[in-house]
Amino acid sequence: MQKYFLIIFLFALSMAVTNCASSTVGVAASNKPILNTTYETIKSVDKLFTWYSVDLILISVSTETPPTEKIYDVMMEGETADAIINIRYYNEKSVFGPIIRHHFGIRGDLIRYTSTTNTIPTGKGRK
Repeated sequence: MQKYFLIIFLFALSMAVTNCASSTVGVAASNKPILNTTYETIKSVDKLFTWYSVDLILISVSTETPPTEKIYDVMMEGETADAIINIRYYNEKSVFGPIIRHHFGIRGDLIRYTSTTNTIPTGKGRK
């Protein structure tokens, strides 16, 4: 009977420690302010960044640098885009014992500002 409880306890402990996952999501309007500006949508982009870290209870060490500084640059590379709109992102964290796998996915629409002329005269030349 003790063997039976020990097996169940070890199974429950292994499930609690090795297969945890969490996820967060978010939405942003744009990475740059777009006030009364006309634009055209170039295309939609979807990028996924993955990195790992080792978590030893109070100390966590990442094996790679998270791509937080270069996310928007990577999304716009190869395109002549001015901004990203309709940004949707999610962050998944999966725990496998002391190893943590991080997934950061981001989606958005690349836009290019269209050149428009200002139809309202300014200064003394107003009519």
